[in-house]
Amino acid sequence: MSRTKLIPWLRGIAASCVAMLIYAVPLGFLMALVLLVAAMEEGGDTMSSFTVPLTQAVVLLSQGVGFHTSSIVVTIVPLLLTFLLVALIRTVFRRMGTDPRGYVTGLAAWLVFDRLLENNLTVALNDSTFLVLCKGALVFTVGFAWAFLQDRGRLEPLRGYLRAQLSAPIRHVIAVGVRLGVLIVAIVLLCGLGTVIAWIVLNHHAVGTSFDVMHVQTGSRILICVMAAAWLPNLMLWAVSWLFGAGFSVGDLATFTLAEGSTAHLPALPIFRLFPQPVADPTIRLCVTLIPLAIGFALGLLVLVARRGFGLRPSQARSAEPRDLLFAYAYPVGAFCITSVVVSLLCTLLYALSGGALGTKHLASVGVDVRHATNATARPCVLGLFLAWGTMLLLTAIVLAVRTLIARRGATESASRCAKARGASSQREAGGDATTEKKPFTARVVNSTQQPKEKQGDDNEPTATTGIGIGLP
Repeated sequence: MSRTKLIPWLRGIAASCVAMLIYAVPLGFLMALVLLVAAMEEGGDTMSSFTVPLTQAVVLLSQGVGFHTSSIVVTIVPLLLTFLLVALIRTVFRRMGTDPRGYVTGLAAWLVFDRLLENNLTVALNDSTFLVLCKGALVFTVGFAWAFLQDRGRLEPLRGYLRAQLSAPIRHVIAVGVRLGVLIVAIVLLCGLGTVIAWIVLNHHAVGTSFDVMHVQTGSRILICVMAAAWLPNLMLWAVSWLFGAGFSVGDLATFTLAEGSTAHLPALPIFRLFPQPVADPTIRLCVTLIPLAIGFALGLLVLVARRGFGLRPSQARSAEPRDLLFAYAYPVGAFCITSVVVSLLCTLLYALSGGALGTKHLASVGVDVRHATNATARPCVLGLFLAWGTMLLLTAIVLAVRTLIARRGATESASRCAKARGASSQREAGGDATTEKKPFTARVVNSTQQPKEKQGDDNEPTATTGIGIGLP
């Protein structure tokens, strides 16, 4: 094999090594700092010997592999670390190339690393070696696929094939549907982040009290909060489920919804003190559960009206052909159906990843009910989309009806005016004919021919007069 052909294979191995080093080494330093600060502030023996095993366990946990000890069970995946790991793999492969041959060797190297991380652990893993390797392969594949899909040159043949097989409107419908679904999920997660921030603002005193009860010093408090940030996306998803009415539970010890919830029966962990109190006002509960409906409605209207969406204008419906108008309102329906599928799948996946266990009995299931949470999130969003479509269709129908009514009324008034004009014209013509008939008779009466004076004298009868006896001829 020539050197040129060998380079892509070697780049895959190098990418895996670089990604694992960049991820594991800083994480190991953080674990060492946490153990050092804890030992200094609590006055116990040094715990530096636990740094490497703890780092190995956290690296595997971020890939979905839970662990347990005699008294601790942790299977809740720190989604922030998982996302950072996937983004790191994607960035490394973007720099070093996305050749499929590099993926093969890189995946092999990554699985070797995961197998090595299983050794010398001080905790027991919940999964077998086969499942550990499968989960590691999935994380690595997602990172590589993210980089591969962003390489436009690699996907150009696929794009050409799609252009040949699908018409431009169909491709536009698919693109709009997928992007809208991802945008809705992103906005929902932002709502979750805002809710978590509200929890922190409202309940930080309870968290501080919990630290005081446990006699945790300032340095340890800071590092515990930093480590807890790795589970921030999990809390965001739980907050979304709580905000939209589905709620979440901490084993069988507590259930948190808008109408109920209490931390009294939970273990004395500071993070549990962030969980919210029930909302007493039913109006507020109703308003917050309508948030996903409002999100779907607003984004649906924006997509329908925007030029990069479908550019629908009720005011322009009059000039459109019926067939074009039918297709103009049928394409958004297809896009919204695709959006509903994307939102449902993403919500199901994220909610399923956000949960886990913190124990074997009362804390065996921590998180949300995936089905109820997905229904509470996806269904109102999709309903809002189709409500926006129905509103736009109704506005278009109203505009068409009003314009048709105005046009008919104008046509009626124009016809009436024309009829009146024709009637007036007929009357004028009839009056003109009558005048014309009277004029000859009047002319004969008024303009009669006068006789000459000579003739007038001849017509007179002779009269006898007295005179000298001479008669005039």
